[in-house]
Amino acid sequence: MKAKMAIIGATGSAYKRTIPQLADSAFCEVTAIQGRDVEKLKKISNEFQIGAIYTDERELIEREDYDLIYIANPPFMHFQSFMNVLRKRGTPVIMEKPLDVDYANGERYRDYIGAPFMVAHHLRHQTAYRDLKTHLGRGTIGQVLNVYCQWGFALNPKSSNSVWKRDRVLGGGGTFSDNGIHTVDLILGLFGKPERVAGHALRANGFPVYDNETAMLLYRDKTVTLSSSHTMEYPGNHLLIYGTKGKIEAFGAMGERSIRSIRITTAEGERNIGYPEECLYRAEVENFVRKYIFGEDIPYDGTTYEEAMTALRIVDLARKSGETDTIYRL
Repeated sequence: MKAKMAIIGATGSAYKRTIPQLADSAFCEVTAIQGRDVEKLKKISNEFQIGAIYTDERELIEREDYDLIYIANPPFMHFQSFMNVLRKRGTPVIMEKPLDVDYANGERYRDYIGAPFMVAHHLRHQTAYRDLKTHLGRGTIGQVLNVYCQWGFALNPKSSNSVWKRDRVLGGGGTFSDNGIHTVDLILGLFGKPERVAGHALRANGFPVYDNETAMLLYRDKTVTLSSSHTMEYPGNHLLIYGTKGKIEAFGAMGERSIRSIRITTAEGERNIGYPEECLYRAEVENFVRKYIFGEDIPYDGTTYEEAMTALRIVDLARKSGETDTIYRL
């Protein structure tokens, strides 16, 4: 038996990534979708044999029989959708990243988080991520001293989502509120919460939001540099970890696809570990479903509300640091 999932805001990233990857899932099926474009909803319904479509999310929430809801609309719409879901209390929720446009808005959820809740960060849900945590925990490369993580791409100005992503209020203020939040989340998953945050931000395309941002996460014993861009045609998108006894390099690790290899270099030599292609957008949903819907005793890598809030706080402070030339304590 499969868990039934309804999706709010199904015509954007959910249509491009989540719905196709769940088509052959053994644990979950999409049974109802909501969006503003009726014709696109019909297209998705026909393409993936989804039985129910709605333009009103409240109608979907109240009328449909489902086990969990995926909120996949833009972050500035998340809170209203979340409050609508609370009309059926106890409903497990997966929410598209980021939680909200900034930390202050994220605080609104605090008193209402009760049922199982996860912010969707696909990069945590892969074999390579678990292997990285294992090697770091074992001290394979000694004490980690320096980490670099980048996710850059060239945002298409003609795409429909570029309108709100380049809006200072709706989009959160910059690229760290979009692709860059994945770098923050990944580092929180691997190393936990830093002590201090510094940052720098640029506007290269003339829009009111920052399209190139850098954050430095300062731990007691290591420094992490994060880079995010909306204007890079040829980014490396690497995850590079350097320690006292070696290094771990995952070239091209940051993106929509799973990590295909990591290279570990120590005094014993160089070792390359390869991985098969994994469906990360399916994996993140299935991990949540198996843990919270079916109650399986399995390793769980999902991003919690508190982790998502920490990520938003880091982004806020990194931008503030760039504007004030100040290092902030988290």
